Amino acid sequence: MNRELIEKALIDWNFWYKEQPVGVPRDYADQILRLIDSGLAITVLGVKRAGKSTIINQVAKKMIERGENPFNILIVNFEDSRFSEIREGKDLFSLYDLYKEIRKSNGKPLVILDEVQKVKGWEGFVRSLIDRKEARVIVSGSTSSVNNRNVRRVLAGRQLIFEVFPLSFKEFLDFKGVHVEREIDVVAREGEIKKAFSEYLTYGGFPLVVLNQDKERILTQLYEDILFRDVISECNIKKEEEVKSLSLFYISNIGNRINFRRLTKSLNIPLRTLQRYTECLKNAYLIFFVRALSPKLVEMVKSERKVYSIDHGLSSVVGYRLNESHGALFENLIFLELLRRYGENNIFYFRGKRGEVDFIIKIGNEVREAYQVTYKLNDVEREIKGLRELQRIKNVPSYIITFDEEDELDGIEVVKAWKWLLGKIQR
Repeated sequence: MNRELIEKALIDWNFWYKEQPVGVPRDYADQILRLIDSGLAITVLGVKRAGKSTIINQVAKKMIERGENPFNILIVNFEDSRFSEIREGKDLFSLYDLYKEIRKSNGKPLVILDEVQKVKGWEGFVRSLIDRKEARVIVSGSTSSVNNRNVRRVLAGRQLIFEVFPLSFKEFLDFKGVHVEREIDVVAREGEIKKAFSEYLTYGGFPLVVLNQDKERILTQLYEDILFRDVISECNIKKEEEVKSLSLFYISNIGNRINFRRLTKSLNIPLRTLQRYTECLKNAYLIFFVRALSPKLVEMVKSERKVYSIDHGLSSVVGYRLNESHGALFENLIFLELLRRYGENNIFYFRGKRGEVDFIIKIGNEVREAYQVTYKLNDVEREIKGLRELQRIKNVPSYIITFDEEDELDGIEVVKAWKWLLGKIQR
C-alpha cells in the first residue's frame, strides 16, 4: 500500500483540513443521523448520481457541527483511483490501521465506505467492526450487489437499508429556491410551482441536472455512464449492443406491460440472456417493474409486469418517443413518488375485465389505496371504470391524479399532481 498516496486521498475526501461539498439539505441525512448510534451498519443504496455521496457528507457535517471531532470520521470513496490497491476485505483492515494511526483521538469513529461494491469481501470487514462495537459504519453503493444474498447472510441482523432516489418534487422545489412550508404558500406560489413542475416532468430529478443548464447533455452522459459502469462492467456483459437495445426499449416504454417472450423475439435476444440483462438493469436501479395484483400467487408471478424508469427525465431525453405526449412521463413521475412513500414491493397494478388501475398500494395483506393517473381528464368514463370494478371487489380510498384538475366523482377524488406531490390532496 502506497501510504503517502492513500493519505493524500484521505485528506482530499475528509473534513480533516477542509470543507467538503454538502449541497442542498435533504431529509435522508437526518433520517440516517437518528440511527447512526443504533449499533447497526447503515447501507445507502441508489442509482449513480442520485446524491448518495453528498448525503453522506451532510451526515458528517451535521455530526461535526454537533461537536464531533472531524478526525473521528473517516470517508473513503472507492471511485477515486488512488484507492485502487484496496481490492479485498483484508486490505480494508490495513487501511483502517492506517486511519487509527492518523486519528489519535478518543470516541467511537464513524467509518464511511462510499461505492463499496468495488471491494471484494467488504462485508466481512464491516461485520468485524460492528460485532466488536469498534465503530459506527455507513456503506454506500450504486448497484444492489451491495445488498446481495451473500452480503445479507454475512450482515444478517447487522444492517439497516436506506434507498436514495433522485429528487422528489418537494426537494426539486427546494433546489430551485421555491420553499413550500405552509398551506398558504401553495396558494401564494402556485404559478412558480406549476412552472417548476413542467421542468421537473421534462428533465427529472437528478441533482446535477437540476443545478445545471445543459440538461439534455448531462442526462445523456449520465445514462451512458450508468449503462457502462453499473450494468455492462458490473455484470461482465460481452455483447454491449444487446443490453443497450434492451435498456433503450425499457426506458422508451415506461408504463407499458412487458411480455418477455415477445420481447426476446423482437430484439433477437435469447430468453435467458434477456432475463439476465434485465436483472442487471434492475440491479443498477435503472428500471423497476410493477406486478399485477391477484389473489393467486401463481397468477401474479406469470402476469405481465409494467416497466418504469428511475427518472422520467431519462425517458424524456434518452428514450425513443414519437410524440410529445406527457402521459407516460407523468405516470412514471407518480410511480416514483409512490416508490418513495411505500417501497417497490408494495406497489401493484390492477387489470380487470372492464378496465385497468395504474397503481394499487398493498401493505401486508391489506389493500390501502388505488391511483389512476392521467395528465388530463379528457375521458372520465375510461379513467373511472377500472376503479369502479376494483371497488366492487375491495372498497378502498381511490384517486385520479391529473396535472391541474380537482373534483369528486362518485367517491373518487380527483387531485392535482403538484399538490399531491407536496402532501396536499384535500380540495
